[in-house]
Amino acid sequence: MNSMTGYGRASINHEDISIVIEISSVNKRHLEVVVSAPKEWQKFEYDATKYIKSFFERGRIRVALSLVKNPEIQEGILSNQSLIEKDLDRLKNFLNKKQEDFVITPELILQLSNLRKNETELPPLEEISDALLTTLGEASHSLAEMRENEGSAIKDDLVERILRIKKLIIQIEKKGEGMADEYKEKLLERLRKSGLSLEQDDDRVLKEIAIFAEKSDISEEITRLKSHLVQMTDTLEIKGSIGRKIEFILQEISRELNTFCSKSTRTECTRHALDARTEVEKMREQSLNIE
Repeated sequence: MNSMTGYGRASINHEDISIVIEISSVNKRHLEVVVSAPKEWQKFEYDATKYIKSFFERGRIRVALSLVKNPEIQEGILSNQSLIEKDLDRLKNFLNKKQEDFVITPELILQLSNLRKNETELPPLEEISDALLTTLGEASHSLAEMRENEGSAIKDDLVERILRIKKLIIQIEKKGEGMADEYKEKLLERLRKSGLSLEQDDDRVLKEIAIFAEKSDISEEITRLKSHLVQMTDTLEIKGSIGRKIEFILQEISRELNTFCSKSTRTECTRHALDARTEVEKMREQSLNIE
């Protein structure tokens, strides 16, 4: 089971630049991929989006690509002599056309060097495309590992809460026994206090007790709750995207608990059901971050 929250990072060196790919994800009902890359590498955005969609199933995933000049290349005063020489040639040709004198000075060279230090020249995408996709794969695996680790923690929490709900259902089942008989005794007691003389086998009494017994019968809810909890436990072991299924099962569990609360006439049973609902709500919050 995987979470939808995580972060991954990988980098590659190419000539005098370091290319860093960072990938992060947050929870979202469906899969959304946003890729940020230099405009000269637009095709990489398409390839990266296609790759991410084959790797993940849910979440909002953002891929950011940045380029940084390698520090070791910038150590010297003249960080890129060949490019500076090209700049000088261009400047010389320009001034010659304007019939102006061209004089090389240390100040001019330092200015050109500083300009080049602040620039990052992009290599052609065709030249580095395969390496970029490999780096994206490394970052994606790093993200997937973090999502898996967080998903494992969420799973442990859900399993623990399932056990708590199972214990509460057992208590509800025990405390709910004999509600119809209890209602019968209370009904007859009220009738006696009111001065009405009705026997226990009076048709009107039996009909009232039968109606109450039907309305207060929680056996179906208990059976469905147990079934939903089994489904939940089984679903947690499924590989792949299970978040939406878990949300649906929790919705069904919550519905059964609400029905039980409307039927219960015993305070203790209602309290156990409300405790179970609290656990379900906490599980629902966790489920929103499951892939």
